[in-house]
Amino acid sequence: MKVKSGVLYITYDGLLDTLGASQILPYIKGIAKTQGGMVVLSFEKPSRFAQGQHEMINDLKKHEISWKPLRFTSGFGALGKLWDVICMYFWALMLARKHEVRFVHTRGHSPAQAGLFVKRLLGPRLIFDCRGLWVDERVDKGGWDMSRRMHRLQYRYFKSVERTLFTRADRVVVLTHKVVDEVVRLGALPRSKITVIPCCADFDHFPLATPSRRAKARDKIVIPRDALVLGYLGSVGRMYMLESFFRLFQQAAEKRSDCHALVITQDVKELYEVMAGCLSQDSHSRVHVISANRKEVPEVLPAMDILVSFIQPSYARMAASPTKMAECFAEGIPVICNAGVGDVVRHIEELQAGIIVDPTSEADLLAAVMQLDRLCHKGGQTLRDISRPLLGLEHAERQYLSVYNSL
Repeated sequence: MKVKSGVLYITYDGLLDTLGASQILPYIKGIAKTQGGMVVLSFEKPSRFAQGQHEMINDLKKHEISWKPLRFTSGFGALGKLWDVICMYFWALMLARKHEVRFVHTRGHSPAQAGLFVKRLLGPRLIFDCRGLWVDERVDKGGWDMSRRMHRLQYRYFKSVERTLFTRADRVVVLTHKVVDEVVRLGALPRSKITVIPCCADFDHFPLATPSRRAKARDKIVIPRDALVLGYLGSVGRMYMLESFFRLFQQAAEKRSDCHALVITQDVKELYEVMAGCLSQDSHSRVHVISANRKEVPEVLPAMDILVSFIQPSYARMAASPTKMAECFAEGIPVICNAGVGDVVRHIEELQAGIIVDPTSEADLLAAVMQLDRLCHKGGQTLRDISRPLLGLEHAERQYLSVYNSL
């Protein structure tokens, strides 16, 4: 007997990844609730799959979601990725046929290619959930060196594929208003088939950082309760401008003895390498580093007074929506950030949620230091309340429902 599902959801990220827990699972549960069930095709890291598969299967069953996890191949270079792509195409077709799906919802460029393959053969509607300008992000992150001929050829090929995906998809979802015009230029016509859904946060998972929660978090990390804490949350990499974060902290620490820094990351080794290159030794005692998973982050996030989110601007960054900002707004934590990244300026201005600085300017960093106390007052319950309609999980659920209803 065939089991019918409304939607086939394809993602190359794992449901058991940190990103899966924050930016995939909450969304697919909401979609499955309104579309008569769902089958998910994902690629899982073996170690995480071994630890969490049974709990995940039981959780998904409660939401009428079937799951086909495939093994994420690592260590075999391009051949490993090619094998994953072959498996993705094969299983996407098999699952779409078996479950007689009406929609193929694809998260990212590679899954969208598999989704277009299924659409051509079986006819379901294709939703291209574009998580950014992936081809250009490859250049930003150093995956492709444009001085090398082979990488230039790869870039041109995948840009043509991207244009085909934008053209042939029935609906396109992007993260920012800033990128809409560019996506139209790249082939997503008519404009009405584009929906903007930013990276949202589950406000129930990230409760308000009350004084008691702040004190508890600081005691856990061993930060003085009366400190002013500048925070960083997320991965370590060249695009995240951690050197500028530490320059800001160094300037603040020179001006005030109560200033501390908190870095929440799972890239601890890489972080210490950055610190060694840009922080004076006497500042290290006031930098607190903690590794935390998704369940643990809400327990330590209240220790921050202000989040610092610097991201290297680029062409591809117009499509970026930093999840960390939504999570901090949920806790009532304001931000210091830079322009040139998606709708960040728009959100900061609409929500009065922080300040925009040029992280490469010493004068701008010093000006931010002089505003720290005033900036702290932008946080709290008011910030949480006004940001929830724009960046809460409920907003994403409503927007996804509108996408499906439009089809």
